[in-house]
Amino acid sequence: MSKAYKGQITNKVVELTLQDEQEFKTPTIVWSSTNGEIDQVQGDIPDNWKNTDTSLKQLQIGSSCTSIGSNAFYYCDGLTGSLVIPDSVTTIGDYAFNMSFGGDSWSGPLTIGNSVETIGSYAFRYCFGFDGSLTIPDSVTTIGSFAFYYCQGFNGSLTIPNSVTSIGSYAFGGCPGLTSLTIGNGVTTIGDNAFTEYSGTNNYSGDLIIPDSVTTIGSYAFYITAGNFDKLVVGSGVTSIGSYVFGYNLTPVAYASCPASAFVGSVAFYQCSSLTTLYARDAVANGYTLGSQSFEGATLTVANWDNYPNPIPN
Repeated sequence: MSKAYKGQITNKVVELTLQDEQEFKTPTIVWSSTNGEIDQVQGDIPDNWKNTDTSLKQLQIGSSCTSIGSNAFYYCDGLTGSLVIPDSVTTIGDYAFNMSFGGDSWSGPLTIGNSVETIGSYAFRYCFGFDGSLTIPDSVTTIGSFAFYYCQGFNGSLTIPNSVTSIGSYAFGGCPGLTSLTIGNGVTTIGDNAFTEYSGTNNYSGDLIIPDSVTTIGSYAFYITAGNFDKLVVGSGVTSIGSYVFGYNLTPVAYASCPASAFVGSVAFYQCSSLTTLYARDAVANGYTLGSQSFEGATLTVANWDNYPNPIPN
């Protein structure tokens, strides 16, 4: 269905026919900073659409777009302003907005639409200029490796919604501004270095709770040199813990409902100098040895978690 609009004669155009608003969806538009040209695409953004085009300055993703292809804006380091991913988009491809290290890109918030299901690997890696909070909509099921690696402008709390089942390696590594972390109870896998932070800034605080749904935690996943979590809780579903997972965290107390075998060989608490006590659910039955001891990188007291699932006051 279409509508006709009439008005004054401009450039010999007397009548302009447009689609009905209910049918019409806007295209994706990009501006060039060198020659002022405007380019657009109606519908999905294809793979490699503007790959390595450093002349691009601004980008508006239209509501006709349902997917953003891999490498679509790879190394387009001149893009500025905020970025809005509309609700029409369901998939953000690998390397879609990946910038070069130190690239002069973006200068505002990132808004991810409420229909996005997949955030591909390296999708926003090295996007330094984003600032403000990062909201992952509850439509997302997969966060790829390096998805937000080294996005240093994000700040505030980060919530991984219950819809997410896997968090890729380095997904949020090198994001020093994040101050608290909530992991949804749908996550089953946390990749290597997923939340690692080496900058030495005091970022994460509050409680770090690994939900019962998680089975695997990759090496260095929470290796945070200046984190200051109030307590750590490791859920009952965890069967595999990688090397140095909680290294350097300043957590004073930890709780575990998973079997002791999950920790074997992990050196999980490497240089966790503030950690003094690990409370284990059904400690002896789950393979823990009670009392003061060296336990996977720290000297601490292992005690029984008597009032599971409620933390013991400390």
